[in-house]
Amino acid sequence: MNVVIAGAGGVGFHIAKQLSEEKKNVSIIEKDADKAAFANEHLDCLVLQGEATDIETLKKAGCDRADMFIAVTNSDEVNMISCFVVAQHFNVSKKIVRLRNIQYSESQMPSFKKIGIDFVINPEVEAAKSIVNTVNFGASSDVIIFGIDIQMRGIHIDDNSPLKDKSIFEIKNSINRNFIIAGIKRENEELIIPGGQTVVKEGDYVYIVAKQETINDIVEIAGKGAIKIKDIAIFGAGDIGLMAAKGLKGKKRNIKIIDKDYERCKVVSNLCPKATVIHGYADDAELFEEENIGDFDVVITTTDNEEVNLLSAIYAKNIGTKRSIALLDKTNYILMANKLNVDAVISPKLTTVNSILRFIRKGKILGVYSIFGGEAEALEFSVSEHSKLSNRAIKDVKLPKGSLIIAVNRDNQNIIPDGSFIIKENDRMVIFTKKEHIPQIEQII
Repeated sequence: MNVVIAGAGGVGFHIAKQLSEEKKNVSIIEKDADKAAFANEHLDCLVLQGEATDIETLKKAGCDRADMFIAVTNSDEVNMISCFVVAQHFNVSKKIVRLRNIQYSESQMPSFKKIGIDFVINPEVEAAKSIVNTVNFGASSDVIIFGIDIQMRGIHIDDNSPLKDKSIFEIKNSINRNFIIAGIKRENEELIIPGGQTVVKEGDYVYIVAKQETINDIVEIAGKGAIKIKDIAIFGAGDIGLMAAKGLKGKKRNIKIIDKDYERCKVVSNLCPKATVIHGYADDAELFEEENIGDFDVVITTTDNEEVNLLSAIYAKNIGTKRSIALLDKTNYILMANKLNVDAVISPKLTTVNSILRFIRKGKILGVYSIFGGEAEALEFSVSEHSKLSNRAIKDVKLPKGSLIIAVNRDNQNIIPDGSFIIKENDRMVIFTKKEHIPQIEQII
């Protein structure tokens, strides 16, 4: 596959890195000289400094032979215009555009199609959806919801966790539930796809997979049980905070929105009349005390400052808030948050990357979920008639080392499979795999 990407910022860089490591031919166009130089130094792909709307630059990047064009610059207008230029002058089958303005909605897709855009992704909308899902499932951990009613939850193992210093075999025997520990991220080590003798240690971040009706029990046994959420404080009244507040309203919830911009507070108060809107700062300890934030069930930090988001989420937990969710994109901050008692992290960058990868891998692949900053993926797919998996036991399938079949849906029945499970045509399955094995997994699928 030949892919041209406009924009070498966080999303463009991450997608380029992912696809180039899968041995796909990737070119990047970046206007900013420093970003272009950084991408050229750290990525195994062609990097061109120039305008993504320029026909000659697009041609040099390989648009005349590209299968896909992805526009993820910092400008909505540049992204749309570059897609339009590519549609007019090159025979590229799929054009993807990132648009931050929430006024560009899915309902406008027919209009986008007319100017050559096949898929639109909005980071703010995706991040808000992730926040709402995380809260609705108890805000106890990061949550991935597969289309087959099976979940994957990320859990940090602290000093008090009953899973600490136990092997996978011991954990499975001690918990009377059907589940899989799919992956373990350990400090300064590569992602571990565990075997029965792998020992879970303090500081590990583990992903547990189970049916929806049992995962809450497993998470509670692991020391991260769900809670009833009534009182919610959202710091940051930008698009993400506002959309999250609207998505969380109802269920007799008390929502308080705090923002440093007084004029924005007035706007949000009109747009979300059932919420209490307060003019204040997310790093103001006195405000936390005055508004009794320590008594809230959940604090969600969605300001435009990642440092403030991280600090406020940590502080809220320290003064008594039951759960905290932070909006973070920087990898170092995400890792810090997992170790500093923040219950869940929402990354607009990673949610955008996941949506784009899901579109790229369309076909028999029904869903893609990037995990651990792109070190692994969970791929949801349908087993075709001629698949190498069909009519074989899982234990007899030669998956690459570092890959696991973690979930199956057959005839609307959800299954956490063992090695003797026989795969059938039309089964809907989820494979968890390290990124370097994705080309092999795609061939098997």
